[in-house]
Amino acid sequence: MDYAAMYRQAMADGATDYAQTIVVSASQAAQAGAITPEDVAALVAEVKAHEGV
Repeated sequence: MDYAAMYRQAMADGATDYAQTIVVSASQAAQAGAITPEDVAALVAEVKAHEGV
């Protein structure tokens, strides 16, 4: 699952609540070892790119 792309699309759509849900889901997946560190890094980069937007 491409959490970064999902987050990017949610933000583009103005769906900030959904974007937050994606971050929570990705965090849970990371804790379970279900996504790679690279996936986490990509999501973090997307979140940082949208800070203050």
